Amino acid sequence: MEAFYKKKLNEARSVATQKEKELKSVKDRLAAQVAISLKTGDTESMNNPVSKTRLIEMYDNLKLLQWPKTKDRLKSRNISSTDAKDLIQKTFGDASEEMKRRKKQIEEMFQQSSSGMTPQKVKEYRQLTVQNLQTALFHSSKEDLLKTSFAEHGGPYSENLMVDLRPLTSECYWLSCLMALNNPPLQPDWKNHVPGIDSWDIFPRDIKPSVL
Repeated sequence: MEAFYKKKLNEARSVATQKEKELKSVKDRLAAQVAISLKTGDTESMNNPVSKTRLIEMYDNLKLLQWPKTKDRLKSRNISSTDAKDLIQKTFGDASEEMKRRKKQIEEMFQQSSSGMTPQKVKEYRQLTVQNLQTALFHSSKEDLLKTSFAEHGGPYSENLMVDLRPLTSECYWLSCLMALNNPPLQPDWKNHVPGIDSWDIFPRDIKPSVL
């Protein structure tokens, strides 16, 4: 029995150490990005609430601060880590696909009404429209933005559990929309994510450019 508890204690310490390393890595990465912004004079990017740096900060906040609280509630309801991962990954993917559809609509609009403008101007106006959409979504209600029903984004779980999941899915959907409208689009690196000894280590460490 004593050996069992020692093993569990060592596992808990290992997980805590790993989280501390991740948090330090996040701080170091953000510090480096801020330093680059200062060096290049990219003050507009620093003041932009949906800049790449801010998106990374929001993702890290979701992963390191919000997710631990949510997963404890899911564990108490006997939800598996696999189901939780599927839900989160699907939510990010659905948001990315929706932004892909909206960007296509913007491109089609400019194709139909770009007579008299140079290709460079068309590109600039198109990108500005996407940026305006991104800013509008940033200020929108996360609850309203997620239009998908609980049944589709929550699986065969109780209505009470869906209420617990709603803040998580809303946050993931909202953030994924903002990331997908970045130039270049961003997404969590699901492909190369390797969970540690904790099966609830669901969120990839990094986000990377994606083809949108």
